[in-house]
Amino acid sequence: MIHFYKNEYTLGPVKLDPTMPAFRYGAGFFETLYYNGQNVCHLDLHLDRVFHSLRSFDIPYETVDFKTIIEQVINRNGLTGQTARINIFYPMGTDSASPVITAAPHTPKPYKAYRLCVCNDHHISTLNNHKTTNYMFFHLAMRQAKARGFDDAALFDFRENLLEATTGALIFKKDTSFVTTKSPHKLQSTALSIAMNTLDILPERISMESLDSYRSAYILNSIVGMRPVVAIGETAFVPDDDTCQTVMKAVIGTP
Repeated sequence: MIHFYKNEYTLGPVKLDPTMPAFRYGAGFFETLYYNGQNVCHLDLHLDRVFHSLRSFDIPYETVDFKTIIEQVINRNGLTGQTARINIFYPMGTDSASPVITAAPHTPKPYKAYRLCVCNDHHISTLNNHKTTNYMFFHLAMRQAKARGFDDAALFDFRENLLEATTGALIFKKDTSFVTTKSPHKLQSTALSIAMNTLDILPERISMESLDSYRSAYILNSIVGMRPVVAIGETAFVPDDDTCQTVMKAVIGTP
């Protein structure tokens, strides 16, 4: 994979100084974007989020011409005209953070329905409001879910209120109303913010016990758009693909 880092396009792994906080502690932030074969979707929203995180923790950072460089990384990896996952990483250095930009092939699964297990571990922090590269808890929760035959894991706080999935925000439908989880301990999802421009979605606390009161459920992120969730643990939901198609067009566009 050819990546961009510190004004260079390099074939091979990203080299990090072992004295850097990024190497020692996994310190940094990242964004994942979708390239639909023609456009990189919602670059401005992703940059706003990662810059907000960097500024929130007083981390000096460098910027580049992201649009031009992403186009170059896509082209140099032979992905022009194909669907791809774009990542912008900001690993923390000793003095400041410089962006790493990568592009990798991605095969969409537009008809996939998700089954989520319940994650029995908890990781509650205001840092969950930011997309950090110190992603160990989410990585292990997803790994355990996959090992059990699920697609993802649903995360709860210590009062058993639902937060999100490891890879995306969650929306629920009851009658004709849509709701999403309300908590300061979950990521501010760009896909969810886009969906809110399409659907009338209200935030509210959703307990584990109340899950069976909702008819349909959905998972959202910048790569899959919006897909049905057919089960969380032992609670089943009715798939609603029509709503998903409307939001997916807004989130990932059409090539």
